[in-house]
Amino acid sequence: MKLNVLGLILAASAFTSLAASAQTTVIEHRDDPVVIEKERPAATVTVKERGGLLGTEKTTKKIETNGDGCTTKTVHHDDLAGSKTVRKTDCD
Repeated sequence: MKLNVLGLILAASAFTSLAASAQTTVIEHRDDPVVIEKERPAATVTVKERGGLLGTEKTTKKIETNGDGCTTKTVHHDDLAGSKTVRKTDCD
């Protein structure tokens, strides 16, 4: 009889310890990092032509925005005297 009671007490204590460990189980779930790619906007190009007595003047302005936050503005000017290109880059 003592063995039955002892076995019953041992089984009850094992069951309560399993139930206690089930209550403290931590499940960790980690998602993969999310990568958001920004689309590069198309370059803005403006062309102006002006005709005069001495010939035609042509001015081309091009504005490009890079993915790294930099904006490049390029102005190209053609006339009778020659051509000139100026480029300016502005980064935030």
